[in-house]
Amino acid sequence: MNPLPDTFHNPQLWPLLIFAFLPTLLYFIDRRRARRMDWPALRFFLTRQRARLRWIRFREALLIAVRSLALALMVYALLGPATEIEEELSATSSSSRGLVLVIDTSFSMSYHPDGDSGDLLARGKSRARALLEELKPTDTAVILAGDGAGKSPGELFDLEKTRSKLESLELAGGRFDLLRALDDAISEASGLPSTVREIYILTDQQADSLGEADDRSLEFLASRLAALEPAPSVDLIDCGVPEAHNHRIVKFESDSLVIGTDSAVGFRATVAPAPGGEGLHLRVTVNGEVIASRPLAATKDDEAVSFRHRFSDAGTARVSAEIIGEGAGDGLPCDDARHLVIEVLDRLEVPILQDPKTEGRAGGGHWLDLALFPRYGEAHPPEVIFRPVILGSADSEILARARVLVLSGIRALEPHELELIESFVERGGGLLIFADAETDRLFANERLWRGGSGLLPAELIERREATAGDAFHPVETDLEHPVFSIFKGVSEADLARLSIRSCWKTGPAKEKSAVLSKTGGGSPWIIEHPFGEGKIVLFTTGATPLETDLPRTPLFVPLLHRLIRYLALGPSPTPGRDQGETLELALKTGEKNGEARITSPTGKTGIIELSTSAGKPVLSWGQTRETGFYSFETAHENGGQRAVTLAVNMDPHESDLTRLETGKLENLENKLGIRRSSYSNRSPGGRQTVIIEIEHWPWALLLGLLLLLFELVLLKGFTSPGAAGPAGGAS
Repeated sequence: MNPLPDTFHNPQLWPLLIFAFLPTLLYFIDRRRARRMDWPALRFFLTRQRARLRWIRFREALLIAVRSLALALMVYALLGPATEIEEELSATSSSSRGLVLVIDTSFSMSYHPDGDSGDLLARGKSRARALLEELKPTDTAVILAGDGAGKSPGELFDLEKTRSKLESLELAGGRFDLLRALDDAISEASGLPSTVREIYILTDQQADSLGEADDRSLEFLASRLAALEPAPSVDLIDCGVPEAHNHRIVKFESDSLVIGTDSAVGFRATVAPAPGGEGLHLRVTVNGEVIASRPLAATKDDEAVSFRHRFSDAGTARVSAEIIGEGAGDGLPCDDARHLVIEVLDRLEVPILQDPKTEGRAGGGHWLDLALFPRYGEAHPPEVIFRPVILGSADSEILARARVLVLSGIRALEPHELELIESFVERGGGLLIFADAETDRLFANERLWRGGSGLLPAELIERREATAGDAFHPVETDLEHPVFSIFKGVSEADLARLSIRSCWKTGPAKEKSAVLSKTGGGSPWIIEHPFGEGKIVLFTTGATPLETDLPRTPLFVPLLHRLIRYLALGPSPTPGRDQGETLELALKTGEKNGEARITSPTGKTGIIELSTSAGKPVLSWGQTRETGFYSFETAHENGGQRAVTLAVNMDPHESDLTRLETGKLENLENKLGIRRSSYSNRSPGGRQTVIIEIEHWPWALLLGLLLLLFELVLLKGFTSPGAAGPAGGAS
């Protein structure tokens, strides 16, 4: 143990130390050397004066020394002196210890440092293993995974089971929430019957792990810690590396996840470089065949790579982007590739249900039909995959093979029609509703809204008509949404200038609804809501030029096409799932239970068990540690089969290995009393050491203040009557 400071927090303040010697300097400057004159008659008085002068000089020197030392101590305190010592973590024979070990099991812990035989999770388990070896048989310990799922009943007082739980810990996915982990650890520590309670959090200190930690959250945790008796100590053990070498694909996306045959689609990949990433390429494959390869620039900034590809055959296309090259290997290889699943369709039938009394250009179905399937004489663009079918009533055969249903206006539906539509959406179908001026408000609210349990995302209150020359306009549109993202920057102004002449004022939308666009009056224009396995999008206007000029603008066709493609994706509008996330597939009518099979990216197969989600039968698979493509295969009673492919990628937040800022760590230390230490291997004897920082400035400041107080006491004593010195009382 070194009692002297090893470091100073404010070394830039060293020049201030010169002020500590100012009293001494001024003292010597102020001294006057008087001319000496001997006068025989004054020899008696001079003898007494010399003795008194010696006392005065001693008194002045003492005061100067006290002042200078006090100032020096205060400057020393401002420098922030601290001592780093190694402290052994060992149990005392007279006390029982209770340990709560929280180990980060997020996928960022799969980083493999250079020169290490294992990943960061192996580091954490090694350190936790050594802490457990220090315990006596009478001590207790609890192991928690980063998501709080690592503890099992019956393990609290059994160290052997605790050690077994530690060895069985694996990467579990998800994001590590540091404050939530501490909250879980406090709950576990409160149940430990120990005289000494200790909490250890072993993590790579990823910046994302702290989230938006505000003072209120920290104060809440501090109060929880203080409420425990005895209060547990909290140690944050850093298992990460100061600078991780990791290049990664941050994002990989396409213009659409549902396209037609002979259609060209654009792809974009965003690559984050790492030092030493020269000579790297981005390779793109479709169903295993290379379609593009682009060199990556050796820069410090993220690089966007774009390309297009035309799909000729219908079916499921597996598209992958991968970083390759001599320097491609890094400590986190699972984020060097990202994957997409593209559905290539020969055609997509889109039924449009409207009032059979509505004919020609007066009905919204006419304008929707033209937008989905433009007529250019005898030629049709290959990109157009939609085949609209205008219906007067719901048709079960058409809905059985459709993915999206469009309601042009809301009229009173027959009970069997409503049941058919609800079942269609619950099974994963998409429903697009245009609430025009002829909408049956009473039916819509009673049968479609149904107090919030029906298909309608919001209750229809009243019809709003714009005054002449003062139409409504979309003033707030979610341009981050997949449907509207293409309008960002390019057609954003055109979207805001759209005129809405009449629309429905609605009540509050359902809890899980999202208002995608609002009018100037604050009323929703477009609302999205999930229903069962499907999705619903509601326009509070009709699809005719009488209610909005949208059908006559260039925005109508791309907006409608992206809406239909988005709704056609069913329950999974995202490019895929995150690594470690459970895959779920709704079991359709007629599919056999117990005959579903899954194939992992490495070719391993397994039988999927049936489970329930929200009270409905689903096929679920939770073993998704590998990134890539997972294929579901189900058997139907009629002998047919269904194949569904899902892409699994690493969470981009987990692949960002940026570390917690020093300021945030110091805030945790100050607010919660968390001690920080770095990872170290086992020391001889099986004991572990942590680096603990002891700050000296409070003691230096206190001693300086005491010396100033002492200086005042001395000054008062020297100037009081009777303090003339050794010869002051002689006469």
